[in-house]
Amino acid sequence: MDNIKPTAGASSFLAPENENLDYSIFQLNLFLNAYSEGQKPYKIDYNVLLMSYRQWNGSDIDEFCQDQTIGYFLLNPSNDSAEAREAFCMEIREFLLGA
Repeated sequence: MDNIKPTAGASSFLAPENENLDYSIFQLNLFLNAYSEGQKPYKIDYNVLLMSYRQWNGSDIDEFCQDQTIGYFLLNPSNDSAEAREAFCMEIREFLLGA
């Protein structure tokens, strides 16, 4: 995993012009810090994530995380929300960077 290159200006799934941005950030914090794994609207299989990353030929970690996030929620649309996508993306990015 030595070819991981985070980008400086990573995009977000949260829309900054959203009139409920404060609520979105509150929800995001709940997903990341308050909910147990069983309460989150997503489940991360870290073994599959690592296998996918090792087979991926790119070098931009943010692109990989966003692709994984979009793919996950395309297959799980009933759990989809901007906050869930952002939390999922942040969690897998943090895992891959070892933070």
